[in-house]
Amino acid sequence: MKTCFLHARTFARLRPRLKGLEAAVRFVTLDDAGKAHDAGTGTTLDTLPPLDIAFGNSDAFYSPSVREFMTAILKSPEFDWFQSAAAGIENPGLMMIGQKARRYTTNHTQSESMAEWALWQALDFLREGPAHRALQAQNKWRRVKAREIRGSRWLVFGYGSIGQSVGRRVSALGGDVTGVRRSPGPAEGAARIVAPDTLMAELPRADVVLLCPPHTPETENMANADFFAAMAPGALFMNLGRGALVDEAALVAALDAGRPAFAALDVTRTEPLPPDSPLWQHPRIVITPHDSSDTPGTVEGADDTFLANLSRYVAGEPMKHLVDPAAFKT
Repeated sequence: MKTCFLHARTFARLRPRLKGLEAAVRFVTLDDAGKAHDAGTGTTLDTLPPLDIAFGNSDAFYSPSVREFMTAILKSPEFDWFQSAAAGIENPGLMMIGQKARRYTTNHTQSESMAEWALWQALDFLREGPAHRALQAQNKWRRVKAREIRGSRWLVFGYGSIGQSVGRRVSALGGDVTGVRRSPGPAEGAARIVAPDTLMAELPRADVVLLCPPHTPETENMANADFFAAMAPGALFMNLGRGALVDEAALVAALDAGRPAFAALDVTRTEPLPPDSPLWQHPRIVITPHDSSDTPGTVEGADDTFLANLSRYVAGEPMKHLVDPAAFKT
């Protein structure tokens, strides 16, 4: 029998859907107070048994007992499989688990919520949301000319699950989407796919530029002074990837110079963003606190991914979203 480790809230939420697996899997939980329990019997466990499986999600990683959760996984001698609720693996803690686990799987359902964030920001920009709000604050009835997503040109760098979720929505609304990625060939939601080395040539044509690649040595500070200088003066810049993709000083200088016109950031280089950061008060920047995926639908999607992979694991079938172990080598 395998032992599966998860947060107590996660087990309570999933319990009805775990029926039928009890013969193959023992579920052990950890609560916010750091107390472990045998989920099947409710017995308090003074010491955790060796773990084979763990589901790392927001319940666990935003819990006061996250240190205990991580330590239990890393101390288990025969840890076999970790299911992450995240798509990326760059976090140092996740890298440590990836080096420990025989198998590591990711989740990509949060891309749906993140795509809605991109649409929200783009619509607010194109429909002149800031201008309308400023007029309302002054009690002024004045028409403002705006643009539509229909006919807008989007450049999405990092055309994976997030990019495709954005592309599907934008294309359905009449926008034209160019995806940038290493692998050639057609992709859902994109009118065309181009290689990363064409990026600088593509930037001047785009009304909306969205970053959503992982942070790697190649993407570090990719959005720099030259990048912004190549953008169209009336364009929107958005970052849904990682804060380290953007040279923030260069972004502020570029916005002050009028190219691009506006920026929407869900991620910043330092998180939480320091109170004295110039990004906070810049009139052409919208900031959200890395919460584009923080919706009930994202939680449900991660649960679905875990349960589907758990069923495959028990049945000895291939699991989805397996990460190559080489990705965790440093």
